[in-house]
Amino acid sequence: MRTILNIGLTGFLLMSAPLTGGALGANNSTVALITKTIQIVDRKPGEEAWVKAQPSDMLSSGDGVRTGQRSLAIVKFIDNSIVRVRPQSEVTIIGESSAPGTLSKNVRLMRGAFGFDVRKQHSNEQFQLTSPTSVASIRGTKGKLSGSGGQDTLIVTEGSVNFKNLPSNQSLDIPAGYIGISTQDGNLTSRKATDAELADANYAANGGSVNELQLELKDSHGNKKELKLKFK
Repeated sequence: MRTILNIGLTGFLLMSAPLTGGALGANNSTVALITKTIQIVDRKPGEEAWVKAQPSDMLSSGDGVRTGQRSLAIVKFIDNSIVRVRPQSEVTIIGESSAPGTLSKNVRLMRGAFGFDVRKQHSNEQFQLTSPTSVASIRGTKGKLSGSGGQDTLIVTEGSVNFKNLPSNQSLDIPAGYIGISTQDGNLTSRKATDAELADANYAANGGSVNELQLELKDSHGNKKELKLKFK
């Protein structure tokens, strides 16, 4: 007999207020804000050296964020889009304004992975996830982007993403429930994501990670029972 218990042990606390008004008033070049750091998180202001990151650190265009082992950084953009930088990852945050009151955002993946929860963009704005190999153009959706060994993997859990391979200039629309794979030799493919891949992308996009403790118990008659405890 198998029993599964889902127990929430910890949660991530996000700032609920939009990054407008007072937050932007301190620095009108602010693109995003670090709202949460777990374990080892550093930021790189422009061309300066890496320094230890703290919650409430503001990020301007060109700033970097990196994480160590078993570490996490949550970045909130001024439109309330969220990027969760996974362990042993590095990203660069870019923001460009083409007109007053507009901001096009870009999260450039240098290594590792991040989950994203991007709010719907205005018609004159864009939100892109990029790497040396790929460009993912987003209007408003959730998922996870990871890169390793010259291959980018995009998993979409909500909405749809246009995924482009830069070496071949090919592109595909990746809908929810599917995975796109882009390689540095110009290949671009998609397929339906497995349940495990979707679960991993959901945790990356929405916050947290799943840990599972499996116990084997015996009743008074010697019958074995498997108990699984899932916790965040």
